[in-house]
Amino acid sequence: MNKYHFLSLICFLIGIVFFILGILQGDIQTGIIVVFPFIAGTGVYAFVGFIFIFIAIILFFFGFKTNVEPDESKFDKQDIKPTKKSAIKGGGVVLIGPIPIVFGSNWKIAVLLMVLAIILILVFVFTFRFM
Repeated sequence: MNKYHFLSLICFLIGIVFFILGILQGDIQTGIIVVFPFIAGTGVYAFVGFIFIFIAIILFFFGFKTNVEPDESKFDKQDIKPTKKSAIKGGGVVLIGPIPIVFGSNWKIAVLLMVLAIILILVFVFTFRFM
């Protein structure tokens, strides 16, 4: 655990403490809608609690940033051999209603996905036409 993750945990716990104080003072209401819990607050405790939780999330993400550079004395330039480069090809189709958004890493994949999008639109249209 690095210092950012530790600070994130501390800020998160402080935020939870402020939420509990707000609940006890009546400034914060909690509940569950279907299976989703929620917190709604109007006081200072709610504001400070949300600020500490927000800071905890930011510090948690900063904890994954590394500035460690390899020590060049451990490696000889003769030991480093070039590796075979591999390219990943892919793409996707996003249908927003009847409008397709097609993207791909090369034109062959994009054309294939355009055909797939047209087939999906036709299946959609004929399925709902006969219902």
